[in-house]
Parts: sequence; structure tokens; C-alpha cells
Amino acid sequence: MPGQQLIRRYDGFSVLLHWSIAVFTVALFASGLWMVDLGYYDDWYYQAPWWHKGMGVITALLVIIRWAWQLFRSTPATLPSIPLWQRISAKAAHLIMNLAVILLFVTGYLVVTAKGDPLGVFDWFSIPSLFKDEAGWAELAGRMHLWLGWLIIALASLHGLAALKHHFIDKDATLKRMFAIPSGDDL
Repeated sequence: MPGQQLIRRYDGFSVLLHWSIAVFTVALFASGLWMVDLGYYDDWYYQAPWWHKGMGVITALLVIIRWAWQLFRSTPATLPSIPLWQRISAKAAHLIMNLAVILLFVTGYLVVTAKGDPLGVFDWFSIPSLFKDEAGWAELAGRMHLWLGWLIIALASLHGLAALKHHFIDKDATLKRMFAIPSGDDL
């Protein structure tokens, strides 16, 4: 029996990456919607973007780490009860969400650095501006940033609903495996 077949759940690091990216992405989306309505004299006018930019960079880095980790980890055996189209849909949703997180970073970077200022990350380091927005693309990048955020939230909502469907209706181990919880389906 191949070693891959012996693995029943995702490893702890994969689970940590998955849920960290999910929580950070939802928090970034909510904070992004909240930030755009802040007034100049609001206490959070400068603090919220500072947090948003730092967490955005960390989230993009976590996606890259997740991709690298996938090269070295073993994955659990596919549950035989899940149809092929659902497995393909789940993989496509993950890929699109992860790519959208990277594109969110790129579009956020373009907006923040459009005037030639660097992108500061929690006062730890700065990512220098590579060019100034002399062609007016920062506005387009800002719109793309917003719509990519909505895309991720829509896909994540569908993904979450699918996981709940597997747990409560299909009663399979899909959701438990992503929490690294042992179940009767593991045997």
C-alpha cells in the first residue's frame, strides 16, 4: 500500500496555513470595506491602513509558503464518496482563491506605491516602489483590489458551504480532515 494511502488527515502545518489564510483574508476584506469610510479625523484613519497593509503582505507570504509546503507534504487519500467534479471544483476554488490573494497583494502594492512611496510592513521593513503611476493605473488597480476581494469572499463562502454540506448532509470526513480531527471515516 503506497504511503500516501496511509495518510487520513491533513498535517497540522497545512491546517494552520489553511485557516490562517482564511481568517486573515476575511479580516482583510472586512477591514478594507470599513477603512474606505473612515474620515480624516477618525482615530483609525492611519492605523487601519497600517494594519491592513501589514496583514495583506503576511497573507500573501502565507499563500506562497502554502504552495511551497505542498511540494513537500503528503496529502490524504481522496474520499471515494466524493465525485470527481466536486474534487475538481474544490481544487479550482483553492487555486483561484490563492491566486486572487496574490493578485490582491499586487494590486494593493500598486495602489500604495503609486506616488513613489514604499509599502511599509509593520515598521519591520518596506517594499520599495518600483515605479510611479504616471499613466493613471492606480485607480484601475484599486477597483481590481476591491473586486478580487469580493471574488475571494464569494468563493470562500461557496467553499465553506460545500464543506458544511459534506459534514452535515453527506456525513463524510471532509471537514474533520481540514481540522485534523480523527473520525470513524479514517479507519
